[in-house]
Amino acid sequence: MFENEEEKLAELRRQLEHISIPTEQLDGAIGQGYERAKLEKVKKKKRKIRNYGMLAATALLMITLATFIRVSPTFANAVSSIPGLEKIVAMIHYDKGLTSAIKNDYYQEINASQTKEDLTLTIDGVILDESGMNVFYTVNSEEAIQNVRVGNVELRNDEIISPSSSFSISANDQAVKELSNTIDFHFQKPTKFNDLSFSLVMTIENEGKEIEYIIPFTVPENVKPSINFVLKKEVEIENQKFTIEEVTINPRRVDVRISINPNNSKKILQFPDLRLEDENGEIWGSRSGISGSEVGELEQIIYVQSNYFEKPKELYLRINKLQALNKDEAIVVVDTEKNILLNSPRDGRLQLGESSKTHADFFLTQAKDVNNNFSLTSIIQDANGKSISSPSTSMFYDSGKLESHWTLDFDTTDYKNPLELELLAYPNYIEGDIKVELKKPNK
Repeated sequence: MFENEEEKLAELRRQLEHISIPTEQLDGAIGQGYERAKLEKVKKKKRKIRNYGMLAATALLMITLATFIRVSPTFANAVSSIPGLEKIVAMIHYDKGLTSAIKNDYYQEINASQTKEDLTLTIDGVILDESGMNVFYTVNSEEAIQNVRVGNVELRNDEIISPSSSFSISANDQAVKELSNTIDFHFQKPTKFNDLSFSLVMTIENEGKEIEYIIPFTVPENVKPSINFVLKKEVEIENQKFTIEEVTINPRRVDVRISINPNNSKKILQFPDLRLEDENGEIWGSRSGISGSEVGELEQIIYVQSNYFEKPKELYLRINKLQALNKDEAIVVVDTEKNILLNSPRDGRLQLGESSKTHADFFLTQAKDVNNNFSLTSIIQDANGKSISSPSTSMFYDSGKLESHWTLDFDTTDYKNPLELELLAYPNYIEGDIKVELKKPNK
C-alpha cells in the first residue's frame, strides 16, 4: 500500500516540477507525502496528513494557519444549482468570494479547446479581475486515463505579466475519461489589460508522453473596478503595533496591506483570523490557494475572501489574535554537525531531531493545536551570513503523538555552523479586539 502511495506522490512531484512557481516550496509540500510514506513504512503507525493541494498552494507566497470560513450549505446549494455551472462551483465551494462571483454572473465562459493525441484540453471559463485570473479547465479522453500530470502552466498576453500560479492537486488515481481543475493565477501587481486576448500554455503528461497545449482565448468582458479603502490606521494588540494601510476589494479576493512597527518587542508572524465582517456578523475570512505575500520585512499583504458583490450597510476589518514571538525567540539556531539546538522558542515545544550537514529534522508538540500545518522557515543563514537554501522541505503531522514534523534538506554542505532559521510561523498567540470600519472608499 505504501509503495503505491510513494509512487503516486512521486508522480505528483514530477507534475509540479515544471510549474512556474518557487520550486523549493512546491517540493516541500510534496515532500510531506514522501516523508509520510517513508515513516509509515518504518514505524507502522497510523499517521494523518492534511491537504496536499492546499499546502502546495499556500506555500507559494506565505502560509497562514487560519481556519477557513466556509460557504454556508444553504448558499452553496443555491449557487451549485445554477444550470451548467455545477462542476465549476464544486471546485471553488470553499471560497465564498468566488462562489459569489459566479452567482453574480462574473464567471465568463470561454469554451476554447485543443486536441492532441487522444486528449482534449478545454478552457471552460475564467474569473478575471485586477488581482489575477482563475482558469477552469477540463481534460477529456476517449479512453480512460489515470495519473495524468499537468505542468508548465503559463498565462500569456501581449502585455507584460508576471503571475505566480497554483492549482489544487487532485491525482486521478482511478481511471476516468474526464478531469476538471482550476488554475489560480496571481498577478504580482494590480493589472487591467487593454487587450483581453490571452494564451494558456500547459503540458499534460499521460502514460509517459508529455503533450504541450497552447490555447488562445479571449475574455469577453474586462474587469470590474476594484474598491479601495486607504486607512493608515495604527492599531495594537498587547502593545504590538501595526498599521492597516489599505484594503482593496476585488471580485476574486480582498487585499489587506499591513505594515509592522519596527519597535515592537515581538515579531508578528501571522494574522490567523483577519477577516471582514458586516453589520449582521457575516464573515469573509481566509481563502485557500495563495493566501498572502510579503512586500518587505515589515510589510505584508493578506488575502481574504471577497465580499465584492455584497452590499453591506456596514463593513469592518476584524482581528482578534496574532501569531507572535519575542524577537529573540523567532530565530532558531542549530548546529547541524553537533546535533544541538542552540536557540528556539522558550516554550520548549520545538525540538531538534536528527541533523547533519545535509538536513535537519524538527518536531513540534502541538498540545491542543492539532491543525498547525505550516512552513517552518523560508530564510536560512549560516554563521557567516551566507544564505542557505532548502530545496526540499517536508512536513507531516503525527496524529498519534500530536506532533508536527519537519525535515529540511539543504542545497549545500559548504557552510559554517551554526545555522539561523527565521521562523515563518509558530503557534504562539496574543489576543486583542481590533475593529476598523471601512466606510469611505477612494474615488
